[in-house]
Amino acid sequence: MTGRSPYRWVVLVVGILAYATSHFARQNYTGIQKFIQADFALDKGALGLLGAAFFYAYALFQMPWGIASDRFGSRVVTAFGILLTAATMAGFATSQSEQALLVWRAAAGIAGAAAYVSVAGGVARWFPPEERGFSQATFGGMGGALGEGAAFFLLPVLSIYFASGWRQATNAMAVVIVAMAVVCLAFLRSSPPGQPATTKTPFAWQLLADPWLWCYTALFAGFMVGIRTSQAWISVYLADVYATAHGFETNAAVVAGGIFATMAFSLVGRGIGLPAAGRLSDVLVARGMSRTAVVIGWLLLVIVLFQVLSMRVTALWLLAIVAVLAGTAVNCFTLITATVAETYGPQKTASITGFINMVGQLVGATSLAASGYLGVFMSGGSTDALAEYQGVWLSGVVTVTATAGIGIGLYVALRNRAAVPSGALTTLP
Repeated sequence: MTGRSPYRWVVLVVGILAYATSHFARQNYTGIQKFIQADFALDKGALGLLGAAFFYAYALFQMPWGIASDRFGSRVVTAFGILLTAATMAGFATSQSEQALLVWRAAAGIAGAAAYVSVAGGVARWFPPEERGFSQATFGGMGGALGEGAAFFLLPVLSIYFASGWRQATNAMAVVIVAMAVVCLAFLRSSPPGQPATTKTPFAWQLLADPWLWCYTALFAGFMVGIRTSQAWISVYLADVYATAHGFETNAAVVAGGIFATMAFSLVGRGIGLPAAGRLSDVLVARGMSRTAVVIGWLLLVIVLFQVLSMRVTALWLLAIVAVLAGTAVNCFTLITATVAETYGPQKTASITGFINMVGQLVGATSLAASGYLGVFMSGGSTDALAEYQGVWLSGVVTVTATAGIGIGLYVALRNRAAVPSGALTTLP
């Protein structure tokens, strides 16, 4: 069976590295935002917009990259997107104004949109159904963990100890990303031998009438709100916890927050917890449980964790537990990609995931843009450095609850009708 070709593990490993470069590009300013904030006198509202500039562009280009991947193959599209990512990072390092920062972040969003949907389509073609949840979760989890780790920890350390500032460190990482594009061209393959790598009709617009598509989209949007909120704020929140509650000076607090976020949220939560969650979903699906029901359970956990963070938690042991669980839970959107492959087939996974991701990313970017301003508003003039984060985390609670509610409502209604989506396999998702 070609789906069990041993080369699928090479595709998975290279896909993980490719997605890591995309994740590093989207989060590269997060670990060093204290320095960027100081250089450009940015408040938390401006920092929120800086993140949103990336993700609005990232959202809008999900579907074009997904269609291109299904039409021309995931190998070429992935490599080209990574080359563009390196160029936009170098441009970001030249910025001399807040406006330039925003422009380069938007350009990076366009380039970075290529990696997830194109690699997801390739992985869906290479792995058999019984490994679908594990493969998608491992690619998304480990790739995201490596990229986040580099942004949260490696880039701040390079900036402080090895380079002469955040600009030089960013340029050094751009060179590494160029090398990754070469690796993708050399080792990625769009499909196993004997199986089609492309399709002439990646996305049929009639699918917009399919309620299952909108169920997946609403649930995906909930995860995007969760991941955008946590990725943008977790390391800087931890840095402020170290500074205000534990007496660290600024540089030490930034490094400590980056290490904490890297270890707990990225490496343990996302890098280890997410593949385990994917494997668990495969086991549960084999025993007759709906994968979508598993997804909903993780989404409800996101809401609980954000509520806990809104209580201004400063105990490091509790923050470690929350960060590990959050790193797993917010990234379980990869299980929706597995469900898309099961529902509509591997040949259209990239393009359909591109549509779902586009809508979800737009919701996530909007929530991220509002989160910083809401944090400022809800601080009520308090001088407590942690007060602003209460609004940040509560905004995530409200938006995740709203989007999850729509998805859960559609899921319950469709299950009660025993509806099977068009083009679906024999089991309900």
